[in-house]
Amino acid sequence: MKKEIISGIFNDSYPPITDGVAMVTKSYAFWLNRIAGPSCVVTPDMPDYFDQEEFPVYRFPSMPLSVRPPYRFGVSLIGEAKERRLRGNSFKETLHTNIFNIPFDIVHTHSPFSSGLLAYRVAQKWNIPLVTTFHTKYREDFMLAMKSKLLTDIAVRQLVEFYKKVDYVWVPSEETIETLRSYGFKGEIEVMPNGTDLIVTDEELPGLRSSGEKLYGIPAGIPMLLYIGQHIKEKNLEILQDSLGVLHARGVDFRMVFIGGGYYADALKEKAKALGLGEKVAFKGIIRDREQIKQAYARADLLYFPSLYDTSSLIVKESAGMRRPSLLVQGSSTAAGVRDGENGFLAGNSAESMADKLQALLADKSLMDKAGQGAYETLYRSWESVIGMVAERYEQILRDWKGR
Repeated sequence: MKKEIISGIFNDSYPPITDGVAMVTKSYAFWLNRIAGPSCVVTPDMPDYFDQEEFPVYRFPSMPLSVRPPYRFGVSLIGEAKERRLRGNSFKETLHTNIFNIPFDIVHTHSPFSSGLLAYRVAQKWNIPLVTTFHTKYREDFMLAMKSKLLTDIAVRQLVEFYKKVDYVWVPSEETIETLRSYGFKGEIEVMPNGTDLIVTDEELPGLRSSGEKLYGIPAGIPMLLYIGQHIKEKNLEILQDSLGVLHARGVDFRMVFIGGGYYADALKEKAKALGLGEKVAFKGIIRDREQIKQAYARADLLYFPSLYDTSSLIVKESAGMRRPSLLVQGSSTAAGVRDGENGFLAGNSAESMADKLQALLADKSLMDKAGQGAYETLYRSWESVIGMVAERYEQILRDWKGR
């Protein structure tokens, strides 16, 4: 029997924040805890929130991050943390621990910021390997917050210094390597893909689609487009909405459903009004119920995700697991592995190009269904299989580490 691996998965976002990296963090801890050994999440505190995971979630002190609510900046000088658990329906339990006292074999951070720095200190104390995964195009975040190229360049250089200090740097796709290289990082980089927990059988799909029609109020026969993700300007949502305006002006019938939240949500709603989209667009806010998310994918004919910001999007894989194709920007990181017309669709980064592609697709549902099946066969990968690869890589890292 293989030795259990005690792992700590660190990240600055975690539910109730439901961005893509938070979901990656949760999936790592969940599946590592099941197939490799005891695993936990270490993340900044979220006041008055109680976790209900089957693995520990240790939250260290934090303060609001005013430039990006609801995100928080963690502060942990001595490793103090709380595990706040909801047991049953009403029993709330708070346990205190110290992160530096947990006998980790390996720590893995999905953030270079407060949780990443804490993971680095833990690794230094125990003389254990530190793995980090680079997920995000941080330069865009820095520019948005600082409004200064000079300050952004300084922040990116500091970011690269963190990646130089860790032992192993991973990325979720080959395309992401280019982004990290462009920041100035010259060290070794490994690719470890992401997976998804959403999957449906052919037999389940019609029932989910019918439920989705009722839940989202879109009758059969009317094409539905779906966007799931943060409502932030960096996701290229202006082009998305402008393309919908072009379709509307051409008299094309469709419904567009937005799921998620963010600082740009109000601006999106106002622009929808200005474009005269009316009932063609619906904003559903943040939905944490995974069954409702499955129903949204099942009812949708196409996931519309023109982001240039993401390095590797989980929702493209989720959509593939639900046998739904995605429309992406040609040449974007999220378009990795997508072949136009076979397992998804690609268009140029303009409202006109997107509208032209959408108009052609909405007139040919069979083409979307065919590409959806292609997406399932080529893009879908379960988290269980991915974490199986992660566990094997951890084992190799630990064997090499003992030889140092």
